[in-house]
Amino acid sequence: MRKSNTDLELISEAEWEIWYQDTFDQDCPRTVDLAGRGLVKGLIELWARHLFETVQPNGQQGFSRFNLWWKQKERSLAIVGEWVGAIRLRQWVFGSRQHADQGYVQVGDEKLLRAVAATHCRLVLANQTSQAILIAAKTSVSRKDFEAQLLHLAEDT
Repeated sequence: MRKSNTDLELISEAEWEIWYQDTFDQDCPRTVDLAGRGLVKGLIELWARHLFETVQPNGQQGFSRFNLWWKQKERSLAIVGEWVGAIRLRQWVFGSRQHADQGYVQVGDEKLLRAVAATHCRLVLANQTSQAILIAAKTSVSRKDFEAQLLHLAEDT
């Protein structure tokens, strides 16, 4: 799918908030973790948080949940799809890192996060979820294969 000027403006002007929820402490209210402008930038931050906190290095599911609220569209975006794909993608982005002394994007593979977020952005514009990304991660034989599948996903939307 070729992006129109309207799509490009929509993407670059998108105002978003990343919302955090602690699922361990049910009394803990949801909070805004970060806010900004630019849909791809917001999706980079969403994927970084999801992969670092929700997907644990040992493959277990953590207690943190995140979603991106796209203000202009009044739409919530979350990471959904194959858990095995999320585990593999976490490994490619963060390795075995368990602690971040900087922002999540800075301690991860920013290039891969950007490619994932850009593909997710195209899927969102085509009214699809992140599921295809995590299926691609699950079925890829290597990171290089995954990156090639991301390109195909982006071209097909």
